[in-house]
Amino acid sequence: MMLILQLKKRIEILEAKANEQEQKINDLLIRLSVPTAPTLIAKDKNCQDKKCQFVKPTVVEIYEYACEKLSNDDALKFTEKFHAHYEANGWKVGRNQMKDWKAAVRKWDLTTFVTTNQQTKIKNGKFDSDAAQRIYNDAHNYTKG
Repeated sequence: MMLILQLKKRIEILEAKANEQEQKINDLLIRLSVPTAPTLIAKDKNCQDKKCQFVKPTVVEIYEYACEKLSNDDALKFTEKFHAHYEANGWKVGRNQMKDWKAAVRKWDLTTFVTTNQQTKIKNGKFDSDAAQRIYNDAHNYTKG
């Protein structure tokens, strides 16, 4: 429950910053007498045309989509990494503008975000050997003592 509240608070902060930046851009466009940029126009939900502009997803949309495949804690970790990665890259895949963020989510290796317990993790579909060594050492020290 605490994670959800933290996520909601973070979303509110991000949305406030986005609205503030959008207002600044619109003010500049008005001063320059330039028509509104196409990326600032709200996404038409019924848009099936291939020429529709990509609209980057909100953190909540990514989180909800990730929750379909991961637990809440793992989905939260995934959402933070995914959103930060594509925000930093300008929502591009390689050199091309992203077309479908859900496809990008499906392409990411979700096993890197699945925790099996507190000390071991699955990394790229393989067991974390460092964690295995730590467990072995703990067991070995326990039997000695």
